[in-house]
Amino acid sequence: MKRKINFFVVTALVVFFAMAADVFIIWQLNNYETRFLELYGAEQDGYVKVVLGEINRLGDDATEENITEIISSLDATASRYWTVSKEDSILFVKSVTETNRYKGFTDGTYYASDSAAAFMNRLKLNQVGHQIIYLNEDRFIASGMIFEWRGQQYRICLLTYDKALLEDNILLECKNSIIIILLLVLALLIILSMMMSKKIRGQASRIALQEERAIWQNQQLEQLDEQMKREHAFSARKRVFKHTVLDEFLQELDERGAKPIHFAVFETETQESRDEFFEHMQMVLDNRVLRFSMDDRLVLLIFARYEQAVSSKIIRSLENKKVRKVADLYCGDNTESYKRQFEQFWKAVAEE
Repeated sequence: MKRKINFFVVTALVVFFAMAADVFIIWQLNNYETRFLELYGAEQDGYVKVVLGEINRLGDDATEENITEIISSLDATASRYWTVSKEDSILFVKSVTETNRYKGFTDGTYYASDSAAAFMNRLKLNQVGHQIIYLNEDRFIASGMIFEWRGQQYRICLLTYDKALLEDNILLECKNSIIIILLLVLALLIILSMMMSKKIRGQASRIALQEERAIWQNQQLEQLDEQMKREHAFSARKRVFKHTVLDEFLQELDERGAKPIHFAVFETETQESRDEFFEHMQMVLDNRVLRFSMDDRLVLLIFARYEQAVSSKIIRSLENKKVRKVADLYCGDNTESYKRQFEQFWKAVAEE
């Protein structure tokens, strides 16, 4: 048994696939952004080393103010800035104005999130490292290290706001283009699946209709075949029937209401002359004359729907030296069944 496809389920699966693909695309884009920030962090590490080289050139006569002056002279914006701390004390954050806000606070106050605190704790001496951190729900790529100056350890960090990188005009344009193209492709996939489902559903309906029509046609052909078989049973032009099936023919003639009926019995001299008689009848008689072999020499002809004058003339024309008519019976109707009329007729023939 063929299983029918539920096209609504197929469409739902395609929509689910499209939604899953959207989630996967977003996840991959996040991975792409993270990887991009990691690569930028590696470039940013080199900038921290360059600035540290400038600090080391100050010499032992310099003060912490000289260090903060170098840091504050660097380009700094809300999206990219520096921090310097000694042990747990903050020396510089972003700008002089911002630094004054954090005077007397520890660097743990500024780097309060778990990711930022973990980053600060992992900083190594004279070895720059970077990490993605969060400050007040904002994401940064931070590069930093520990350096020694005049016997004390300092932490220097460079923080870059992720949107300053990811929302760069060219990069953002590429990202948006990718998202738009992928969304269009997925939308097209959904539309095409719905159109194909509709088309296939229509084809399935047409196929079902054609199958019903084919079944109906086959039934009609079977009925026609049965009818032709029944009609062929009475197609007597080239057939000779045995007397054992005579009752069935008489019953069929009764049921069809075929009238009039003319019975004629002939006797041949020999079996060979009987066979010759049958061959002669193939040429001179039509399909409305049924032929029965009653024994080796007796032949019964049944003329269906013949006027008596016509059938009587044919009966006389069939007689010759080797074939003689024994008796005949003309039945104008089947008020009394043909079978009963023939039995009485045949009984009379047998008594002669």
